[in-house]
Amino acid sequence: MFFEYLMAAQTKLHKSELNRIIRILFLIALNLPTTSAQQTYIPYGTLSNHILDRLEIKSGEFANDYFHSTLKSYRRKAIAEYIDSFPVNKVRLSDRDYFNMEYLINDNFEWSRNENTQSKQKFLNRFYHRKAAMYSVQIKDFNLIVNPIIYYQLSTDKFNGTNALLNNRGIEIRGNIGDKIGFYTQVSDEIIQPNSWVGEYFSRDGSLLNANFIKSYGAYHNYFLSNAYVTGSLNKYMDLQFGHVKNFIGDGFRTFIISDQSPEYLTLRLNTRIWKMNYTNIWSELRDRPIPGGNGRSMQPRHYMATHHLSINLSKNFNLGIFETILFQRDSGYTNTGFEPNYLNPVVFYKSVENGLNSVDKSIIGINYKYNFLKHFSWYGQIVFSEFILKNMLAGTGWWGNKWASQTGLKYIDAFGLSNLDLQAEVNICRPFMYTSFNPQQTFSNFRQFLAHPLGANFYESATIIRYQPSNRITITAKIIFAKYGNDTNGSNWGKDIRLDYNTKSSTEFGNFIGQGISTRLIYSELLASYMPRHNLFLDFRFGYRKTSASLTQFDSNTAYFSLGIRLNIAQRFYDF
Repeated sequence: MFFEYLMAAQTKLHKSELNRIIRILFLIALNLPTTSAQQTYIPYGTLSNHILDRLEIKSGEFANDYFHSTLKSYRRKAIAEYIDSFPVNKVRLSDRDYFNMEYLINDNFEWSRNENTQSKQKFLNRFYHRKAAMYSVQIKDFNLIVNPIIYYQLSTDKFNGTNALLNNRGIEIRGNIGDKIGFYTQVSDEIIQPNSWVGEYFSRDGSLLNANFIKSYGAYHNYFLSNAYVTGSLNKYMDLQFGHVKNFIGDGFRTFIISDQSPEYLTLRLNTRIWKMNYTNIWSELRDRPIPGGNGRSMQPRHYMATHHLSINLSKNFNLGIFETILFQRDSGYTNTGFEPNYLNPVVFYKSVENGLNSVDKSIIGINYKYNFLKHFSWYGQIVFSEFILKNMLAGTGWWGNKWASQTGLKYIDAFGLSNLDLQAEVNICRPFMYTSFNPQQTFSNFRQFLAHPLGANFYESATIIRYQPSNRITITAKIIFAKYGNDTNGSNWGKDIRLDYNTKSSTEFGNFIGQGISTRLIYSELLASYMPRHNLFLDFRFGYRKTSASLTQFDSNTAYFSLGIRLNIAQRFYDF
């Protein structure tokens, strides 16, 4: 029935915008019968992500019946059920592992059978009845959880001799209505005086990671952050999510598929779980900076993205993923503007549709893999292609159009027999002009921020991360990143900025290589200690060092910083590029 409705909508809406299409699909979701309770998702980047990675590796097999960990959209109910059923008698766990499992149960208490989630210290007898909720309501057919959001961080910065500031205040609301509807809203107002390299990025590019419309007052910038969506169940195998969200697909520190560093964007996501497979469809509207004029209040240019990703567990510890992304823009030169309804078919090969339309849309394809072994290791990686001709690749002539990126990494948990010492090493390689198009308005970006790797393209990168949890409430993380990339200057285009028209390239047809342009080396290191005195309340202490050295001194920088911060119910913010 769903596909009949979908095809009917497709024939009627050949000129409609994405919001009309999504409205029809979501109305379908609300009117279909369901046998599965609807729920929300944990935000990516929280403490939960690493804990779940550890438990999956230690167990020796994937959490097949609950979630596929490559797709970082974990349903809260799935997490609670996974922890409630975790085979503690078969897995060697430390006292900190048990504490972390308790953290997950508390964080998703509305779906857990555990009664220890209740708080012993209520406030005014109305607040904090649960350890993880300032205010909560749990009655038949209705759950409501309300939490405040606070993020205040003050940093020194040796490079510009001034302090950096991050000041975020907001609220998080989540819940569900009956078995069909889930809802989530996280909205906050943020003021930032960025660190030196982040400020340089803003001066050069006019954008800040995670932010959309920015109001600037001298060195300070102000903007709203809003992550809000509703969910609906089609049946026990399929669910829909619609709203302003981020996505992350991958198993590493970085990803070339899709990452969460840009601001939220309008998305309809269809997720299907059956047998050993998880199939995800993502349809999104992406935006650029406002067109100049109108005091900055002009409507932003729009382009669109359609992505599908199939994750299949070929064995209990080997996973393979296949994905395809199409980027397109119909606001100029086309009779039918807006979203292309042909890409709504959830099971079609997008490239065949693109060819059938005789279009010039941008196609990206690739695979990802993960192999967990010996209950201590996870080997993972990606191979992604934006464009290539096999003959030219084999010839090794450096043809500019061979656009690919590759990642490989290894996680080692409880390293060298020391409980809760986790190591991760990762290498990322990206060819020049990766993701680029002849049309700069159909790029893999949102508000001018890259949707894959923060360096864009044309680089080598290695990252080493050491995580150690010496006690239940203290976590220490060390991170070291080395990168080499080719910079652009004076209007040149050597392939780093994926938003540039590849017809403006400064290189020749052949002889292209990674790092061409203004050769630049980056060293980024950071030591972070976090203490959690109460659930989701963190005190953060950071020391960092960042240096760039280039063949042109205008790209040289050298800074060290020290930060003190307090966070409540919000993930850490990183500017590690």
